[in-house]
Amino acid sequence: MHPTPARTPAWLSTWMAASVAIFFLLMLSAPSGYSVGGGLLFLGGVAIWLAGTGRRSGAADASAPPAAAWSGEDRTLCWLLLAFFLTNAAAVLWHADSGKYLDQGVRYALAVPILVGLRRAHLRLDWMWAGLALGLPGAAAVAWWQVGHIGVLRAEGFLTSAIPFGDIALVMAFWCLMGTVLAAAHRRHAWTVFLLAGALAGIYAFIASATRGGLVATPIFAVLAAAALLRRQYLRPLLAGCAMVAAGVAVIMIVLPVGQIAEGRYASAMAEWQAYVQDGNAANNVGSRLEAWKSALISIPERPLLGWGHAEYDGHLQGLIEAGRIHPFVATLSNTHNNFVEIWLHQGTLGLFAFLALLITSCWYFCRRLQSPDLTVRVLACCGASLPAAFAAFGLTQVILGRNNGVMFFVLSLAILWAAMRQAEASGGVQPPLT
Repeated sequence: MHPTPARTPAWLSTWMAASVAIFFLLMLSAPSGYSVGGGLLFLGGVAIWLAGTGRRSGAADASAPPAAAWSGEDRTLCWLLLAFFLTNAAAVLWHADSGKYLDQGVRYALAVPILVGLRRAHLRLDWMWAGLALGLPGAAAVAWWQVGHIGVLRAEGFLTSAIPFGDIALVMAFWCLMGTVLAAAHRRHAWTVFLLAGALAGIYAFIASATRGGLVATPIFAVLAAAALLRRQYLRPLLAGCAMVAAGVAVIMIVLPVGQIAEGRYASAMAEWQAYVQDGNAANNVGSRLEAWKSALISIPERPLLGWGHAEYDGHLQGLIEAGRIHPFVATLSNTHNNFVEIWLHQGTLGLFAFLALLITSCWYFCRRLQSPDLTVRVLACCGASLPAAFAAFGLTQVILGRNNGVMFFVLSLAILWAAMRQAEASGGVQPPLT
C-alpha cells in the first residue's frame, strides 16, 4: 500500500465537490446536463493528477483530513475500468467497425483520472446530497411539463428515451432516501425534509416515465437498505419513513395522471407476453425483446471470443429472417435490448467477462462495508452497491449502457460514491456527514 498522499489544494477540492453537485443537479434536469458535470470532473481530476501530491498547486485545506491511502481495491477498480475499454477497442478494431462504437467504451477509461482526482480531493458530502435533492425536483418539473402540458405519453426528460430517464431517477431517489436516514440520525431536520422531498420528486419522475424494467431493481434496494440499516435504534424512524414514502407514492398514483399511464403500461406487459408465447407475435415491446435475445443467442456460439461486428451482424440477421428462424420485426430494432447479450454479441466472451468483473467487483467492494460501525460509511456503501446492482437489473431488458447518458451516470457515480465512502471510512466518522 502506498503512503497516504498529501492534501490536495483547497481550490481543487472545492472544484471537485462543486462538480459532483453540478453533475447530479443537471443530470436529468438540463439538456446534456451530465456532460457539464462530467467535463468539470474530468478537468479537475486531470489537474489533481498532474499536481501529484499537491505541493505545486497552491495551499492545501488545513481543515481537511489527508486522503485515504491508495489500496488494492482502488487500483483494481481503475484497472477494471481500463479493461472494459480495452476489450471494447479490441472488438471494434478486429471487426473494423465504425469509430462511433468506441464512444461509450472510451468513457470508462476517462473515468480513471476522475476517480483518482476524487480520491485525492476532500469531498463535501452535503454538496453531493444537495445536488441530488435539487436535481430530482428539476427532473420532476420536466416530467410534469412533458406529461401534463405538451402531451408526451411518457416523460423522458432530455435523455434519449423514457427508460434511462426513469431508471436514473429511481436510483437517485433511492440515494436521497438513504441520505434522509443519515440526516435523521444526526437530527438535522431541515436536511431530512429536504432529502425526503427530493426522493419523492424522483419517484414521481420514475412513475411519469412509465418504465417497467426499473421495478426489478426495487427489491434489490430493499435488501441493501435492510443490510445497512436494520438496527434496533433505527427501526421506528425507518418504519415511519417507509410509511411516508408509501403515502407519497399512493398520492402520485391516485391523484396525478401519470399514475393511470403507468398502470396501463404495467398491465400491458402480461398481455404482450401471452401474445408472444401463444401466437408468436413479436411486434410488441415484450415480444420483440424476446425475439431479439433469441436471434443473438443463436448467433453468439458462432463467434464466441470477440463476437460479431455490427455491420456483419446486420447481414447475418437478414439471413436468419429469410430462413424463417426469427421474426422479421427484429430487423427494426436498434439493439438486443439486453446489456449483457449486447456486449456478448458484439464484444464476445472477453468483453462480457470484463463487464461482469467490473459490476461484480465494484458491488462486492461496497457490500463489504454494509456492516461498518460508521453509519455514514454504511449509507454510502449501500448507495454504491445499489449502482452496479441496479444497472445489472436494468440491463436485463435494455442496453442502458449503450447511450452516453447511461454510461456517464454509471461510471461517474461509481467514482463519486467510492471516493466519498473511502473518505468517510478514513475519517472514522469524525466529520459530520451534513453541515
